[in-house]
Amino acid sequence: MQQLHHFSSEPYRAHLRLVFKYGCVVRTVMLAQQKTLIILAVLLLAPISGAVDNQSDKQPDFRDIAASNWHSIEPSQTITSALKSLDNQIHLSIGSFDPLNDELPESRLDDSQDYRSTGMAIVQLKHHTGSALYDLVENHGVFVLDNLGSSSWLVRLSQPSDLQIIQDDESVRWAGPMMPGWRVSTNVDLYTNYIAAIPAVDLKPEALEGLAHDLVIMGADEAWCGLHLCEIKGQVNLESLARDGRIIWSEQAHELRITNAVAGAIVGLPEVANNSLGLDGSGEKISFTDTGIDQDHPDIVGRIAGVYTQFGLDPSPADSNGGHGTHVALTIAGDGSGDSSATGIAPESYIVAYALEHDPTGIFGRIGSIYDMLNHAEQEGSRVAVNAWGLNGNYGAYTADSRSVDIFVHDNPEFLPIFSAGDDPGQNASKVMAPSTGKNVLSIGASTTNPSGSVANFSSLGPSLDSRVKPDLVAPGVSICSGRAQEAAIPVGWTCATGTHANGNNMYMSLSGSSQATAVAGGSVSLIREFIREDVGISSPSSALLKAAAINGAVDLGTPDIPNAQEGWGQISVSNSVMPQFNGGDLSTFHENSRTLSAGFSTLYQFDLDPSSGIDITLAWTDVAGSANAQQNESRLVNDLDLKLTAPDGTIYKGNVIVNGVSVPNGVHDSVNNVERIKIAPSAVLPSGKWQLTVSHAGGLDQAYALILTADATLDEKADLMTFDGSIFPSSESPLVNDLITIRISWLNQGTADAGQFRVTLEDLTEGTTLYDGVRSSLNSGSLDSLTLYHTFTSTGDHDMRLTIDVDSDIDEVNDDSNGINNNIEEMTITVAALGVRLVTLDSNGVEDTDMVNQTLDPSTAEGYTWPVILKHEGTEQQSVKLHISQVQSPHPLRDDVLLPTEDDWSRSSDLSGPFTLSAMGQGGDSMFLNITMNDDDADLSGSTDRYAMAGTYVMDVTAKYSNNPTVKHTIRLRLVVEEVKDVQVAPAGTSGLEAVPGGSTAFSISVRNTGNSPAVYDLDCYSQNRWPVELGQSNSSSYSFEPLDILEYLPMQVRLYVPPVAEGLPAAGSTDSVTCSVTSEADPSLNISETVTLTVRPLESFATNLLDDSGIDVGPASYARDVNVDTGERLNLTLLIENTGNAPLDLTVRVNPELTSWTIQVSHGSTTDNREVDLQILPGQSDQVRFEILVSPVAERNDENRLVIKTSQDVSNFIINETTLVVKDEIGLDITSQGISSLSALPNGDFTYTTLMIENTGNSQVSVDWSNSLPPDGWEVGFADPPTYLGPRESSELIVGIKPPANEPATSVAFDLGIYATIDNGFESLQVTTTYPVEVQSGAFCAIEYDSDAKPLLGVDRNGKSSQMITISNIGNIPLTADIVNEIDANNWDVSLSQSSVSNLDPGQSSEVELTVETNDDTEAGIEELMLTCGDSSVLLEVSVKNTKSQGGLFGIVSPEIAYSIIGVIILGVAIVARRIKKSAPKDFSGEELVAPDAHSIPDSGERMQAVMDSVVGQESAASGGVSAEEIADALAKSIPSLPTPAAPSKVPMGRPPSAIPAGRPPIQIPQGRPPAPVPQGRPPVAAPPKPATPAAPPLPPGGLPPGWTMEQWQYYGHQWLASQGQQ
Repeated sequence: MQQLHHFSSEPYRAHLRLVFKYGCVVRTVMLAQQKTLIILAVLLLAPISGAVDNQSDKQPDFRDIAASNWHSIEPSQTITSALKSLDNQIHLSIGSFDPLNDELPESRLDDSQDYRSTGMAIVQLKHHTGSALYDLVENHGVFVLDNLGSSSWLVRLSQPSDLQIIQDDESVRWAGPMMPGWRVSTNVDLYTNYIAAIPAVDLKPEALEGLAHDLVIMGADEAWCGLHLCEIKGQVNLESLARDGRIIWSEQAHELRITNAVAGAIVGLPEVANNSLGLDGSGEKISFTDTGIDQDHPDIVGRIAGVYTQFGLDPSPADSNGGHGTHVALTIAGDGSGDSSATGIAPESYIVAYALEHDPTGIFGRIGSIYDMLNHAEQEGSRVAVNAWGLNGNYGAYTADSRSVDIFVHDNPEFLPIFSAGDDPGQNASKVMAPSTGKNVLSIGASTTNPSGSVANFSSLGPSLDSRVKPDLVAPGVSICSGRAQEAAIPVGWTCATGTHANGNNMYMSLSGSSQATAVAGGSVSLIREFIREDVGISSPSSALLKAAAINGAVDLGTPDIPNAQEGWGQISVSNSVMPQFNGGDLSTFHENSRTLSAGFSTLYQFDLDPSSGIDITLAWTDVAGSANAQQNESRLVNDLDLKLTAPDGTIYKGNVIVNGVSVPNGVHDSVNNVERIKIAPSAVLPSGKWQLTVSHAGGLDQAYALILTADATLDEKADLMTFDGSIFPSSESPLVNDLITIRISWLNQGTADAGQFRVTLEDLTEGTTLYDGVRSSLNSGSLDSLTLYHTFTSTGDHDMRLTIDVDSDIDEVNDDSNGINNNIEEMTITVAALGVRLVTLDSNGVEDTDMVNQTLDPSTAEGYTWPVILKHEGTEQQSVKLHISQVQSPHPLRDDVLLPTEDDWSRSSDLSGPFTLSAMGQGGDSMFLNITMNDDDADLSGSTDRYAMAGTYVMDVTAKYSNNPTVKHTIRLRLVVEEVKDVQVAPAGTSGLEAVPGGSTAFSISVRNTGNSPAVYDLDCYSQNRWPVELGQSNSSSYSFEPLDILEYLPMQVRLYVPPVAEGLPAAGSTDSVTCSVTSEADPSLNISETVTLTVRPLESFATNLLDDSGIDVGPASYARDVNVDTGERLNLTLLIENTGNAPLDLTVRVNPELTSWTIQVSHGSTTDNREVDLQILPGQSDQVRFEILVSPVAERNDENRLVIKTSQDVSNFIINETTLVVKDEIGLDITSQGISSLSALPNGDFTYTTLMIENTGNSQVSVDWSNSLPPDGWEVGFADPPTYLGPRESSELIVGIKPPANEPATSVAFDLGIYATIDNGFESLQVTTTYPVEVQSGAFCAIEYDSDAKPLLGVDRNGKSSQMITISNIGNIPLTADIVNEIDANNWDVSLSQSSVSNLDPGQSSEVELTVETNDDTEAGIEELMLTCGDSSVLLEVSVKNTKSQGGLFGIVSPEIAYSIIGVIILGVAIVARRIKKSAPKDFSGEELVAPDAHSIPDSGERMQAVMDSVVGQESAASGGVSAEEIADALAKSIPSLPTPAAPSKVPMGRPPSAIPAGRPPIQIPQGRPPAPVPQGRPPVAAPPKPATPAAPPLPPGGLPPGWTMEQWQYYGHQWLASQGQQ
C-alpha cells in the first residue's frame, strides 16, 4: 500500500489582476423491473466483486484500501510552452470574418455609431493570453462582456471616444463597433413568439426588473429577466431589441421538455452479490429539477431538505400528473422502505426539489434563468444538480441556456450540473438537447440495464454542433423501477415492485429514458463525491475533478471505440472511478483538484510507471463561457489546454488522439473540447521507467484544471530550474555603443520539489566577459526569481549573451545537462551600433534645420511634400554610403514606436538613389544634397471633383549607412501632417407630393456624400412641426448618425414620415405637417445643411362597431360572437355602438337580417324607427348607436334559434358585419364574491367565526342551490349559517360561512384552502360552481371555562353555610393569556369568592384550577339564583340556591309547629267550602277542561315534576296541576336549538382539487337558524345578519324529543308563552 501524500504550493500566478466573469410502451418482465436498481448498483460497483469473492476471514475495509491508492500530485516543473496559432476570425452567428481582410457582415439593423450609445465594441487582441486581456482592461477601463472566439472579445467602453484609442493600442489587432444586427440571431424575425436574450453581465441585478418591463414596452406580451438570461413571449420590436445595450444576444427559444422514452424489454439479468464499498450518499445534498415530488413517499420521507416552486409555473410542488419527478427523485435517493428492490443510488443523501410543472395542464416550463435556479440550489447546500430535461429545439446547439450554465459553473467551480442528453428514437446525429450542450456540465445518455451493456436505442446522439464530445457519459436508463407519486393522476409508467399508497395506488412504477439515466448518473457522481470528500480528504472537490473522475473510470461499452456519438466516453462506473483495478490488482490514482495555469506555460509531472497495467488520464477544466452569438459550427473553447504524455523512449501521446478506443502516438492537439483523455491499453511492449505528463496552456486566460491519472505508478518528485523566452530582457534591443542600459534576467522552478542554493551566471560570449556570477537562495516549487543589472557595451556589433542556471549542477533536476532536456541555459544576441554618417533637413534657404523634419500639407493645394536633405559624412576615410527609405506609415497616436499601415497608398522617393561615395569629413565631397518626397497616390486634384490626400500624420524613416559596415548608420524620421478638410454634399430626392392616411406613412430620401479628406461622421436630424413620428433608415428614431463615410463615399438615407392614427377625428383630412431634416457634423460645427418637406393628410374613411346585449356586455365580433340566451316571449334589446375612427364624415346604413322573420324586430336610431334598416351620419371622432328591440315569439320552444346578421356599410366595399344567435334557453350561473376579503378568518376562541360572501344568480332562470365544502383538516369545523337554497333570476343574496378552528391553533396566514361548492339546478340542467379561499388563523388569547356540570354543590347550600366548586380556566388561544376572572350575582346576601382573581401569561393549551366558594346567611332569599363567571370574552352561568327552611322551625319561622298545623287545617277547610259552592253554581256542561291545554289530562302529572321543583325552589313557583316552571320551559327550549355537530369524516379530498361531484354522505353542516352571535371578532368586517326566519308553529324540539311527561300540545302551548315573555312573539 502506497503512502498518501499531501502537497501545497503557491500557483505560479498567485493573484490575477482581473476578476473575470461572464457577468413502455412495451411489456417488460416484472422480475426484471423489480431488480433494476440492484443491477444498477452492481453495474456501477462491479469491479469490487472480485475483492468480495477473494476476501479472507478478516474483512478488509475496501474504502480504506481505495483511499490509500489516491495521491495528490504536484507538477515536477512549470515551463513556458508555445501558444497555438491565432485564429484571426471573429465568429458571430451572422458569419465569421477576418476584420482586416474580409468584408464585414451586413444586416438591416446595422449602425456603426451604435457604440456611442451602447458602448459595445469588439476588440481583437494580437495575443490570446490572460495578460493581454488584463492589460486591456486596466489600461482602457473596458468591461468584458463576452468572448467571440480566440482573442476576440465583446467589451463595453468607458467612453465612446475610447474606441479610437483602443484601435491604436499596440496589443490590439483590430477594434470596431458591435453592430446591433450582429446581436440578434438570423432565426429571429417579426413572427418569432419566444425569444431568449442574454443580458450584459455588467447589468446590476436590481436593473433586471426594469429591463423586463422595457421588453414589454417594446411589444412583448410578457417577459422576465434573471441573471444571464431573459425570456420574451410575444412579437417584440426587433429594432429596439437589437439596439438595447443591456442585451448582448437574442435567439429563438423553445419550450422545455422532460426526457422519458419507453424501450424494449430487458434480457439476461444475472444474480449478483452486493458490493462492500459502503458508499450511500451520506453527507450529500442533491438538487433536482422536474415535475414535482411526492413529499410523503415513505422512501424519501425525512430526507427532503427543501421543495421550491418559485421557478415553476404554479405554486404547487405536488407531482399530480405523470409522476415523472418523484420517479427521478427516488431513483437518486430512495431508500427502498416500501420495497428494497427499488432502492435508489444514494439512499442516504438529501434532496432539494424544484417543481416546474403546471399541475392543471401538465405543461413543463421554467420562470427565471437557469443561473438563478442553480444559484438558489447552491445556496441551499447542493453541489450536484440533476436536471432530467432539456430544450425541445435547438438540438446540438450552444444556446443561451447552455451559456448560462457555463457561466454559473465558472462562477461556482465546486458545483456540477448534470443534464439529460435527451431522447431521439430516430437516432439522428447531433440531437443532444441544450443545456446539456454546455461545456461545464455532465451530459448523460441512456444505456441498457444489463451487465454486458449497450447504448439504448432511444438515447440522443452527439456530437454537439461544434463537434464536442456529447453526451459525456451514459448510464443505465431502461426499465428503472422507482417511486410513483401517490397523487399522480395519469402515471406514465408500468407498475413494478410491491407496496401501495394509502389511496390504493401502487407505490412504484417502471420508466425508461435518459431522464432515468440522468438520475442514475446524479446519484453515482454523488457517491464519487462522497468518497473524495470523506476518504481522499478533499473537503470541497471541484466540479472539474468530479467530471474527470467520472469520465476516467467510465467503461467503454461493446467494441472499444470511445469517444463516440452514442456513449461519449463510456458508461459511468462508481467502483472503477474510486477503486480501479487490473487483473485483481489495485491501481494508484493521482489527482489534481484545482491548479491554475497561465497561457504560454506548462506543468510537468514525472512518474515511475509500468504500462503493463494500462494508463488512464483525464484532464478537465471549467472553461469560460463561450459566445452564444457565434455560428454553431465554430468552437466555443476559450481557454485551450493540451494534454501530452511522453514515454521514456520519447514517444508522444496527445489528448483525445484516440483510435479504436486507445491513444495513438503523435496527432494534433484538440482545440474543441474542455475534456482531454489519454488511454493506453495494458502493454508489456511499452517501456517502464520515467514517463512525463505535460499540461500546456495554448492560449486564453488563466485557467484552473483538474487531473486524474490511474496506473501502476509512483510520483517522481524533483525540482526543475528552467529558463524561458524572455529570461534575458534588455531595455533596448539595439543599444548604441557606450549607452547605459538595464538587463533583467529571470528563471523558474517548475518542479514538484523546492530547489536549494544554486549558482547563476550571465556572460557576454562575444567579449568573453561575465556580467553576473552569484549564488541564489532556495526557490520554491512553482516560483519565479529575477534580478536587474546595469551595463554599458563598449564595442559595436552583435553581442552573444548566455544565461546559465545551476552552473555547478547542485540541484537534482528533472531536466538539466545530465537528465532529460537541458533547460537551464538561455541565449540572446544584442546588436550594438556606432554613428558615422548624418542626415539633416534644410529650410527654404538651404540652412540646416533639424526641425524641418516635421511638415504640414494643405491637401487642397498638393498631393504630397518634398524635403531638402543634406547627407554628411563624419568619418575619417572615404566611404560608400547607401540610402534607404522606409514605407510610409502612420504613427500610433500614443506611441511613436508603433507604426500602422496607411489607408491610402503613399509612395516615397529620392531624386538621387545612391550609393554615394563620400570623402572624409572636412574634405570636398563629404556631403550631398537630396530631395526626399512623400506622395499620396490616391489623391487627385485634376478631376471634376477633387480627391484630397487623406488627413492624418504620416512618417517615413530615411537611413544612411556604410555599404561595407551597416552598423555605422544614421536615421531621421520625416513627418507629414495632412490637414483635415471637412466638406459634404447633400441631395434630397422624392420630396414632392408627400401624403399619407392616418396611421400610414410615406418616405423620401436624403443622400450624403463625403467630399472631405478623412472618414467623417455625419448626423441627420429630422423635426416634425406637429411632432409626428419620423424614422430614419431602419431605426425608429428621428436622429441618425451615419457610419463613418470614407472619402467620396455616398450613402442615401430613407426618411419615413408617419401620420399618427386618428384620435377624436384628428388629424383632419387635408391638414399638413412640415418636416425639416438637417445634416450636421460634430467635427465641424459650421456644417448645417437643411431640407424641408410638406406632408399632406389623406382622408381615412373607417369605422368600428360593437354589439352589446341587454346587459351591456359585448357579444363579440362576428367570427366568434357568442350566443344570447332568451326566454319565450321575452322582449330583448340589443345595442350597436358605431364609432367613426377616420378623419372624414361618414354616411352609414345599418340593416338587420334575421333568420326567423316570425320574431318581431324594431330598429331605431334617434327618432327614426324601421323594422329592418336605418341611415345615419357620424362626424369624425364621434360615436352613435342603433338599438334593436326584439320580441321573442310567444310560441318559441326551448332551443329554438334565430341568427341575426347586422351589416353596417358605407358602400359596397366598406362594411362591417356583426352577428349573434338568439337561443331560447335557460341560462344558469352563479357568482361567489368576497367583497374585497382575500381570506376567511378564524379565531381559536372555541366558537365559530363568521364571514359573509356575496352570491348572485347570473342566469335568467330560478335555481335551487345545494351547498357543500371541502373537508377541513382534523379538528376544524366548517358550516354555513342559513344558506340560501333558492335564487330568482339575477337575484343576489348572502352566504355566511362559519369556521371553528381547533383550540390553540397557531396563527397563520394560510392554515388550509377551503373549497366552497354550490350545485345549482334549474330543472333542466345543473352546474357546479367552485371557489376557494385560504383560511387565516388570527392571533389571540381566549379563555375556556369548564366545570363538572353533573355535580351541583352550589344548589341547596345550608343557611349560614358555604359550598365550593372547582372551575378550570384554559387558554384555548394561540398566544399567552392574561385575564381577570370576574363573578357577578344579581341577588343579595350571597358572598362569592375565588381562589384567584386572574390568570397571567398562561401559555396556549395550559389551564389553571380556580376554586369558587359561595356563602349564605339568614337573610339569603330562597330560590335558584344565577351566578355569572367571566374570563375575558367567555362566561358561564352557575345556579346557586339556599335550603328552603330556617333553623328555628315553625311556620315561616314565626309560630310553633303545633300552631302552624292548626292554621293550615283551617285554611284548607275554608278553601274546600268555597270551591264546592262555586262548582254548584256553574253550568252543567262546563267541565273546566277549557282551562287546561288540550289533552293535558291524557298523561297526568304523577308528581315527579312537582317533586323535582320542590327539591330546589319554593312551592309557589310550581304549577300544581300539570303546569311547568319558567325554568323548565327555558331549559327545554334551549335544548331544542342544536349546536354545530362535528362533521363525519368522509374520504379525503385532495388539497386544491375540488371533487367532480359532492361526496356522498357529506351534507353541509348547518349553523343555527337566524342570526349568528352578536359579538364580531376584531379584524373581521361586520357580518350582516341573515334574514329573520318566519315564526314557527312551535319552538323546535330538543334533539332527544319531548321532555319526560310532556305532550306536544303542552310543548306548543307553554313554548309560545315563553317566547312571548321573551319578546320573540
